[in-house]
Amino acid sequence: MTELLAAKVKATNAANAHAMELWDKLSGVFAPFVGKKIEKADGGLLAKIVKLLPMLPNSVSLGVYRYRSAYSLMYVVKTCESILPQIGNLHEDYGCTYYEASCYVGEMRDGVLLKLCDRPTLRADYTAKEVTANRAAYAAAKKIADDAQGKLHPFGEYDR
Repeated sequence: MTELLAAKVKATNAANAHAMELWDKLSGVFAPFVGKKIEKADGGLLAKIVKLLPMLPNSVSLGVYRYRSAYSLMYVVKTCESILPQIGNLHEDYGCTYYEASCYVGEMRDGVLLKLCDRPTLRADYTAKEVTANRAAYAAAKKIADDAQGKLHPFGEYDR
């Protein structure tokens, strides 16, 4: 379904773009705290850090939440795009598709921020045409591999 692919591409591009922008904002907030304790005993961020954080989006189409981990300071960007097939001049909503992109801000241990991670390098310029072409190339390569594997019968790939 081309409408579903278009929505998946749009959701992926939006999540990836926002994750990179989010890292830009959050790395500035957390940089002064490298080598320092940033979490309370319950795993929540210290109040002095919370007040420095930018407002994180929280809507159906774009949401950001902190992923709790003992080893990573990470936020997740979740996007939702409607699947809108065109029927004549009208659009009818056929549901939606989601995508999540991870934004690793830093490494942690025992509530201490050890270091900042590098800025993520995520693509935000996928196209449905590119994905369709890559799917076709994969299918052709897979057929060649499957044919070659079939010719190995009854010997298999390795001698054991």
